[in-house]
Amino acid sequence: MSTRMAGALALAAVTAGCAKDEAYQKPPTPVRVQAVAQTAAGSGVRYSASVEPRTRVDLAFKAGGYIQQLAAVGGRTIQDGDRVARGMVLARIRPADYEEKVKQARSQLAEAEAAHVQAKAAYDRATQLLQARSLTRPEYEQAQAAYDTVQAKLAGARALVQEAENARADTSLTSPIDGVVLKRLVEVGSLVGPGVGGFVLADTSSVKVVFGAPDTMLKALHVGAVQAVTSEALPDRSFSGRITKIAPAADPRGRVFDVEITVPNADGALRVGMVAAVQVGDKSAAAAAPALALPLSAIVRSKGRDGYAVFVVEDKGGESVARLRDVTLGGMVGNQITVAGGIQAGVPVIIDAALLNDGERVSLIR
Repeated sequence: MSTRMAGALALAAVTAGCAKDEAYQKPPTPVRVQAVAQTAAGSGVRYSASVEPRTRVDLAFKAGGYIQQLAAVGGRTIQDGDRVARGMVLARIRPADYEEKVKQARSQLAEAEAAHVQAKAAYDRATQLLQARSLTRPEYEQAQAAYDTVQAKLAGARALVQEAENARADTSLTSPIDGVVLKRLVEVGSLVGPGVGGFVLADTSSVKVVFGAPDTMLKALHVGAVQAVTSEALPDRSFSGRITKIAPAADPRGRVFDVEITVPNADGALRVGMVAAVQVGDKSAAAAAPALALPLSAIVRSKGRDGYAVFVVEDKGGESVARLRDVTLGGMVGNQITVAGGIQAGVPVIIDAALLNDGERVSLIR
């Protein structure tokens, strides 16, 4: 073997070794964990739900400029939580630039109207002269074409005036609903452009109480059925609403069906973002024996595909890895599923396990 060939082979070997050392290694997958805990078992279950507005409007500016004025409520600048009425002006953009455009458009309209008067008179004279045989057909057609042109310019000038006036009107941001301000996003003096958000409004005269139910509980839920709702924030009150929607498909991550209950809220007692509770089935379930339970999102198929498993976190050489552990499942309890065997209380389990592989490196989200 020649010296040159031997050197080339040695260089190739070194290069291959470097490439192997620098091979890409997938970073750890961020995961959330939850300790296995006990919960009450039984057929009647209590679901945690969230309160959402009947209607939510993200109000944005259509015109751009500097904000000159914000609405006043109770002698102060409008704030989050203030109630607003339909048609109330919430913010105004400085209108000077838009006023100037309106003036220019109206000036052009005045010129077009004057030209129209002259062209109309010329066209009328041409018509009379043609009837008296004192004007040739080409001369008449020329007067007619001039009149048609002026009419088109007049229509265009009127459209420009309307456009300028609409733009001026858009300098006022007006509430389209009776509701409450969830968020004010601007201040006096802010420079905004078309499409920039100004306010988030909500109609809370009635609210939607939304919770996730597993497929095993759908038989107990029907659209139109009356459903009681409570909240720990209002311990002395109970609310009643009707189920207005049951999702046709389950959430692929949580594996639950969203159920929506519409509850009258004329006094505004239920506020957006509150945590509510919905009792489905027999209330005596609260007295049943406790059982270990986990969120549905923590359950995956076992390696053999004949049963179910969960991912637990193990330490491997100072790194956290996901390990598959077979479990025996029980019945549903609210938004969770009971575990009859294969794991003990207090063991941390990965709860967003759908896309993990056994032995994969993970990092815990605190």
